[in-house]
Amino acid sequence: MYNIFNTKFMLRSKNYQAAFTLAEVLVTLGIIGIVAAMTLPSLIGNYQKKQTAMRLKEAYSLLNQAVQQSELVNGEINSWNFGTAHGNAQESVEFIDTYLAPFLKVTNKCYNRCIPKVTKHTLSGKAYRFYLEDITYYGRSIFIANGMQIWVYTDSDEEIKIAGIIVDINADRAPNLVGRDIFFFELKNNSTQVTLQGYNKSREVMLNDRAEGCNITAGNVAGRYCGALIQHDGWEIREDYPWKNK
Repeated sequence: MYNIFNTKFMLRSKNYQAAFTLAEVLVTLGIIGIVAAMTLPSLIGNYQKKQTAMRLKEAYSLLNQAVQQSELVNGEINSWNFGTAHGNAQESVEFIDTYLAPFLKVTNKCYNRCIPKVTKHTLSGKAYRFYLEDITYYGRSIFIANGMQIWVYTDSDEEIKIAGIIVDINADRAPNLVGRDIFFFELKNNSTQVTLQGYNKSREVMLNDRAEGCNITAGNVAGRYCGALIQHDGWEIREDYPWKNK
């Protein structure tokens, strides 16, 4: 049967059909490319920030879980042997081998000579090798199953005894920057848990301290307080974090 409605609809549809010209296609692709170039870096950066914060929180949790398990075996933290000297390699080795390594999923233990000679940097760009070739200071590094690398050094005086803990959340892979994939923790003999260095300071100090703050102009070890800043901000990397400057 002849359907006048269908015929008119088909004719009208044909009148509105139009093929894109090559120029129009190229312009469209160009616009898409520009938008992608403008948005992709931001998307990638936001993803990397979230991954960094997540890995840092994971390291924090793993270290504290290890300490809790160690206390069940070795007694309370205030009874642990933190050594008697500043940066004694053998005491550092004994500490990590006794109190931490047995309670982490360690895939490799080594002295400094077996650590990849990768130059790491502070937030200001200063080369910071973590004494990797100085066996008299950091005596032991361990690699754990989740891909992190951990150094421990003991630093003791008559009153406060400290185990400094440095974690590279992706081991020797790039970027090897303090505040980006390298973070500083510590365990004191008068504390109950591992903390991020600078955790008890104000946000202003964490961010702007001239010696160890999370900024590119700090001296000494620029970025030492970056981990504490991320924790303070709810395990997030906020807009004023010096991410773009690394």
